[in-house]
Amino acid sequence: MALGAITFSALSLAFQRSHSRKSVRPFCNVIQRKTDNRLSVCIQNAGMGPMRIQRIVLLANGGDPIQTGIPLEEAFALELSAEVSVQHLDAFVLAPLQDTELFRCEFGAHRDEAKSELRGKLGGYFLCIVYSDLYDDVYEKKEALIF
Repeated sequence: MALGAITFSALSLAFQRSHSRKSVRPFCNVIQRKTDNRLSVCIQNAGMGPMRIQRIVLLANGGDPIQTGIPLEEAFALELSAEVSVQHLDAFVLAPLQDTELFRCEFGAHRDEAKSELRGKLGGYFLCIVYSDLYDDVYEKKEALIF
């Protein structure tokens, strides 16, 4: 009888720990917003735990390793005919149910030219976000950039 009670208690504790770890897991959403004058990419933590962003890069192909990625700051190092703002979010913590803007591109008078220039520069790339949870479990989110 005592052995059965100990076994039941141990299994109950293991299930409770597993549930606790899963209930505070962050979930990353990538939101791409397009209007006539503006294009922006945001990330959102749709999970219940904090999302600790470790690295954000652009990949040429979805299957490429993260080490071959280009940081966002380098991708926008060249001048565009549009106003671009990029946030440096490596080592950033995003609270549950919050979002933040990765980059925004404001198109001016030469809107069509700037859009085609941006498509040529970033079209076909994949945005890769490496993040972790409270328990240091590491996750990757890869999303194709569609302009």
